[in-house]
Amino acid sequence: MTAQTWIDRTRDLLLSGTVEPINRLNGDMSTSASTLNLEFSAGAVVPGTVIEIGTELLYVTSVSGSLVGALRGYGGSSAASHSTEDIIRVSPQYPAHQILDALNTDLNDLSANGLYQVKTLPEFSYVSGTDGYNLASDALGVYRVTYVDPSSDLSEPEVRRFALRRNRNTATFASGVALILQDIPVSGQMVRVEYKAPFTTLTAASTALTATGLHTEAYDLPVLGAALQLMTFKPIARESITTQSPMRRADEVPSGAISASMRDLRLRRHERIEAEKARLAQLYPTTWLRSGE
Repeated sequence: MTAQTWIDRTRDLLLSGTVEPINRLNGDMSTSASTLNLEFSAGAVVPGTVIEIGTELLYVTSVSGSLVGALRGYGGSSAASHSTEDIIRVSPQYPAHQILDALNTDLNDLSANGLYQVKTLPEFSYVSGTDGYNLASDALGVYRVTYVDPSSDLSEPEVRRFALRRNRNTATFASGVALILQDIPVSGQMVRVEYKAPFTTLTAASTALTATGLHTEAYDLPVLGAALQLMTFKPIARESITTQSPMRRADEVPSGAISASMRDLRLRRHERIEAEKARLAQLYPTTWLRSGE
């Protein structure tokens, strides 16, 4: 799965069954092209409308049959190349580039809410007399430090006392983050460090979800968080008085309906975050206190 999966799921949640007009691109389109061809009748594509291909918004300046003139990279999006048969979304209520930004914001928020991925440093050899070693700059904390016991290849004793220190001299610790070993292995032994890191943000709709470091069981969380962010500025479709067909009158949208949806979504997200915290505690249990955490 890619980021496009999350974009689609977030949009579906926000549109709540409302179907937006779509078309399809007939022919490839370069980053600098100012015209495009539609596969189907122009329909709702008229001058002054905004269309979306991938994560790019285009402002329609002219329409002649199936040939459309457009201003590229509209509304804060970035111009990109597109391929024939790519879907064209007409007047999207929730542009894909905004959804992608919201997904990335939520990935960062999840790290601030006690969730994390566990990464492993390349193993390094302990040098007698040197207790401080460079740690990755994205380290939120250290989970476990072990070393290879020379008496047995299958034994991997733990370094139970260590400290993580930030804002170090980069001439000594390149990342500015240092791991100080307070229990000392034997010189020459290989040391392995597992550390907690924030989730990796998405660079494009084609980015694989596995690149985020988020467990597959938690793939619903960024969608919930992104939808909640976007609802802050605009109600979901089923509670809007302008987006449903036929349009709803104000008295058909109960007072408090929008805030109730946000409350329910926020509660669901909170419950899921707590569940994922419990999952992490099972996967990476802490059996004793370590200095520096």
